[in-house]
Amino acid sequence: MSALPPKGAAPKKEKKEATGEKKPRAPRMDYGFARDAKITLTDGDKGYRGKRLEMYEALKKSNNKTVEHFLESNKNEKDPPRGWLRFFVQNEACTLSGGTPPAEKKAAKAA
Repeated sequence: MSALPPKGAAPKKEKKEATGEKKPRAPRMDYGFARDAKITLTDGDKGYRGKRLEMYEALKKSNNKTVEHFLESNKNEKDPPRGWLRFFVQNEACTLSGGTPPAEKKAAKAA
């Protein structure tokens, strides 16, 4: 038997040497919403069950209040409340309006 790779197999890539330096860590994701934006629930029954229903009930308590209120009132939850807020916005259970716009990212330098 030979030690050749099978036909059509991709050649192995060489591993990079570890330098001991770590890349700077990215900031926590806030999903682009302003902390002083107002939460407004949309009409209709969403049919949530389990943890989604529990978090939707918490969201109802923050209706017509700020994102900051929702995040602070649910910060002892196991799951981060900012992720739940993103889920409900994407699921069209609520809308966010107003607030200060998030800081613009600096453009990368062209080489």
